[in-house]
Amino acid sequence: MGVTNNFAGSSGITLNTFLMRVSQTNGEILWVDYLGEASSEVVYKPKLRKYSNGDISVAFIVKGAEQPGTINAKSGIGAASALFVGRIRENGTRVWFTYLDSASIGEFVVSAMDTSNRLHVFVENYGGTPANSPFVDGPAISNTSLDPGSDSDMIHLVVNENGSMISQRYFTSAGGDFIFGAEANASGLFVTGTTSQGANGTIHPNSIYQMPFVMKLNETDGTTIWYSYLGTNAELNYGASRFFVKDNFIYMIGSGRFTYGSPAEPIVATDGAEKHYIFTKLNTSGNIIWNSFLGSATDSVMDTTESEPILLSNSQLLVRMQTNPSNGLFNSIPDFTTGTGSGPYTMADVFVNPLSGTFNRFHYSSNLTLPAMEQTEVMREVCSGKMVRLNYTRYTTTPPIEATQLSIENVSVP
Repeated sequence: MGVTNNFAGSSGITLNTFLMRVSQTNGEILWVDYLGEASSEVVYKPKLRKYSNGDISVAFIVKGAEQPGTINAKSGIGAASALFVGRIRENGTRVWFTYLDSASIGEFVVSAMDTSNRLHVFVENYGGTPANSPFVDGPAISNTSLDPGSDSDMIHLVVNENGSMISQRYFTSAGGDFIFGAEANASGLFVTGTTSQGANGTIHPNSIYQMPFVMKLNETDGTTIWYSYLGTNAELNYGASRFFVKDNFIYMIGSGRFTYGSPAEPIVATDGAEKHYIFTKLNTSGNIIWNSFLGSATDSVMDTTESEPILLSNSQLLVRMQTNPSNGLFNSIPDFTTGTGSGPYTMADVFVNPLSGTFNRFHYSSNLTLPAMEQTEVMREVCSGKMVRLNYTRYTTTPPIEATQLSIENVSVP
């Protein structure tokens, strides 16, 4: 049973999106609200954001029947036709929710809340038939797609605190464009992703392959203030990235097969041989402060099995991830190692010195006995030395984990 809406469809068949609040002391479920039928499960799920008064914002891609009481009803164009955007109080009741419709919505969506309580949503907008259709609910889109009709753009939507769309703008190039993260604070609005051409009018260093980027966008009109492409023009297989913004610094984690920049921790295999995690710190002017590389000399790391990075109260950067299926340990060198992890897909808590980029400590622990496999998606430090982790568990031998059971655990910092 949900606070506002209940489970829609048939249990075990219909995929629903839910919002749930649990007690930070004992994990008890305080309330659940069902938000409607989801389009698909993807690795990069939308983050929750907060308004200045504590209300929660949520944005996700939805299909199926609309829920009653909306500001703007679904138009019914296309199976995965709508973006759900809502504002929900901390007790689970809804302030408002609305549907925004396009016939060309893909599967990826991320959001950021700026200091003026404007919600910035970046949603995949794909080519095909129809190709790169803008949203029909609100102002006309402010620029033209550069996509020839066969690749993905992103659309940057801005929604005010009352649920009305302020503007929409293509994040576009002549190639495929993907945004994996968006963050905003007093320093501005930042996005990260990959593109194979010059997105938003930028100069791409290699017009054949996808390359990762970090960009700062104007919060009012979505234009690019600065951009930074990362990597080399020889890379064939960059992975998706995660990042967060803390004060005046940006921390980004992706993966690739080549060293670039001046590594604080060098790559441990021949360039181009094995995929490694890549840690990058930038300032909010786009200047790279350090790059650091984490991996194995004999096995590639796995895409999207790492958690969101967090900065602990003791000023260490922490990321939790699965290691590779063979060795179970990284060849990169920390100051010291703790734990007794063994076997395939060992869990590694990696502590990074945020000033220098060097690795302070690796803590290893064994994963669940296969075929069960667990990975941590989100961590939060609730007080000094204590954290809460949201884990996904899948009963399979093949990562990444998508169809899952969930667990929430309160643990000491490893």
